[in-house]
Amino acid sequence: MAEVLLSIKGAEVRRGMGIVLSSFDLQVNSGDIVVIHGANGSGKSTVIETAARLLPMEKGQVSHHQHLTLHSDGRRKKPIKPFGLTLQSNGVIGSETIENHLRTVAALAGKEVDLAPLLESYDIQHRTQDIIAHLSGGQQRKVAVLAGLLPAMVCDEPTLVLLDEPDAGLDDAAIKTLTQHIASLASAGHGLLIASHNPSLREIGTKLHNLEAEKTGVVNTAEPWKTRGQPTQTRNILFRTGHRYASSTHAGLARNGLAALMVLGCMLALGDPSILPSGLWQTGGILAPAFASGLAGDPTSHLMQEARANDWWRSQGQRTPSALGLGVLIGGVVTAGACYVCIGEIEIMLVLIGAIMCEGTMGGVRLLHASTQRLARPNAVFIRLLLPAFILPWALIVSWAAGL
Repeated sequence: MAEVLLSIKGAEVRRGMGIVLSSFDLQVNSGDIVVIHGANGSGKSTVIETAARLLPMEKGQVSHHQHLTLHSDGRRKKPIKPFGLTLQSNGVIGSETIENHLRTVAALAGKEVDLAPLLESYDIQHRTQDIIAHLSGGQQRKVAVLAGLLPAMVCDEPTLVLLDEPDAGLDDAAIKTLTQHIASLASAGHGLLIASHNPSLREIGTKLHNLEAEKTGVVNTAEPWKTRGQPTQTRNILFRTGHRYASSTHAGLARNGLAALMVLGCMLALGDPSILPSGLWQTGGILAPAFASGLAGDPTSHLMQEARANDWWRSQGQRTPSALGLGVLIGGVVTAGACYVCIGEIEIMLVLIGAIMCEGTMGGVRLLHASTQRLARPNAVFIRLLLPAFILPWALIVSWAAGL
């Protein structure tokens, strides 16, 4: 008996002022290729993003492998098994190399894989070590499509794959390869939900859904996919990925380090910091650069706004990559520099306080940023208006540190 990989029951989803889906039901079983088709704006992408737990619902629920993952009452649980996802926006950070990105996707499924034959099938094997920002639009789309298919390609157990307009930007050869992969994966017992206008994809659909009714499609007779993945350790993926994002772009230096240097530069421009009265004023001057650095936030939070990478990661779990611990390093370094400028020597205790202050402030800003990510337009929310709330804790710490 086929396993139910995805179940959407009674879904009602509002976007803006209008209801896009109402009393919508859909089920994807192992072996299914369900193709959603319809006019632009009819709700195809909404179905994919609802299934991926990215959109809140007015009514209904979504289950993966018969376990609740999203409910209209606000419950949002991590899927018990990995699934593949390709969004209309590629969901890929441009500073990543093809190899790093795809290996991370495989690692989220608990697997490692030989990427060479997969990349060769899409004619991008010669760009393996290139960063994704240097690829053409079509090549970037190939990487995003492979990332969506990869969890099924490396897993023995039935795996859900969600593809939103995967053919967009692909050439005819790549579309042919894509349809072959989809049919082969379905024959191996995986289930695929695809939103597309492309006739080539509709021709391989075992079920066709026009958002109002479902009808039976073709019988899939493709050769089953042979699993390519091998088990691997998956510890600290979010930590390692977040630091790789930050280090590959030097975002921590560019944002957090620059904020600290600007504060220190302002202090030097206004006069000689070494003549600040000892005690509260002097301690405040020493700790101000670390505080400003923390207020700049986690550098990965800003990087992940690119191509909806943050949404891709949110769909996979409850947390996203972050440069945890980077604030300790930056805060310690800038506080040591401020100590030398203000008092001519490095006070270890103040350096430790500055390091912890920077990391704590950065973590607080990270939480504020994460709190807006479920909104339709997170960048339109002036969450930074809340940053002055951090001034009181900083002032209390300065007052305490001045008395040491």
